[in-house]
Amino acid sequence: MKTLIATAAVLAALGTSAAFAGPISASATLSEAPVGSTVFNEYFAHGKQVHEVYKVNGDRTLSLVTRTANDH
Repeated sequence: MKTLIATAAVLAALGTSAAFAGPISASATLSEAPVGSTVFNEYFAHGKQVHEVYKVNGDRTLSLVTRTANDH
């Protein structure tokens, strides 16, 4: 449930309901996401599908936890 709320918060903060077009900005903050929650991001870059996992820090910034790219 935390993940769903955090993902919705990211989408709302960025003003979109679609998938992101790239990595989330290092300066992105989430004012309503629970600290410690997980945010997932998927996008296509250079012919690969990229999957990212971010963690919401105590100051509401995001830290990249993992990034993987698969041929699609």
